[in-house]
Amino acid sequence: MRVPPSIRYGILAIIILFGSPLRAGAPLGVPIGIVEEGQWTLGLEYGFEEADLEAYGLSVRTVGGSPAYTAESIDIEGLKTNMIFGTLAYGVCDNWDLFVRVGIGDGQDDIAVGTTPGGNTEGFRYDGGYGLAWGLGTRATFCHWGPWRFGGTAQVTWFDPKDSDFSSANPASPNTVFAGRANIDFWQTQVALAAVYQIDTLTFWAGPFLQFVEGDLDRSGRILVDGADVGSFRGSSDIEESSQLGIHTGVSWEISTRFNCHLEGQFTNDSWFVGLGAVVRPGEFFAGP
Repeated sequence: MRVPPSIRYGILAIIILFGSPLRAGAPLGVPIGIVEEGQWTLGLEYGFEEADLEAYGLSVRTVGGSPAYTAESIDIEGLKTNMIFGTLAYGVCDNWDLFVRVGIGDGQDDIAVGTTPGGNTEGFRYDGGYGLAWGLGTRATFCHWGPWRFGGTAQVTWFDPKDSDFSSANPASPNTVFAGRANIDFWQTQVALAAVYQIDTLTFWAGPFLQFVEGDLDRSGRILVDGADVGSFRGSSDIEESSQLGIHTGVSWEISTRFNCHLEGQFTNDSWFVGLGAVVRPGEFFAGP
């Protein structure tokens, strides 16, 4: 099987044009309806994401019974998330299906905390273990012309990694240490469109998508001065994305009528994502050869 030069050059142009300057979310998969009417599929997905996020909120530090409130701006630079999902999809009609996913996701990052509008005053390491992640969505084929199809996906995915212990020193007063726990939970909404080209058992796609991230960063603990407990601190901030518009691209291989797999990538100015997926059509195992 030979891939036409126009397809090879098109894929190469996408990688060169968008892969370098851009750095996105949960697995999108093939952005067209892939489940026949009344049928269902089972899938397994793995993804890795690195994203820059922002958070704004309020913290309170209580020393000697006197609370002090401070507005904060927080840079979450390069939050790394591994995710594994099991998926179930159902074909509403031949060109439209619905799906749900349930799995786990973690999170790691170095987080910089600053007062508003000043500079950074402290930082800490967030290392949240695997916690619950789940989502739901829909995908559809809008039109079909020869080997070309045009489709889209809309989905929402929630992530709730486990809490992370941390200890950080105040740069302005190195003998002052903040020791406690931090929690990050967030959800991503993605709406994607794509042009899809099929040649034999391979399906290529590329197109734009919008991504919105909302969530919470909470932390609390004790304030230590030269090892002595002198008070407490607590902070709560709202998380949002730095970039909303990006591009997604990928390739799917139809190994048989019962099984296919895919590789995909997503890129925005402040995030990137790579994912692998496999889909099984259980009904085909009972349909005979």
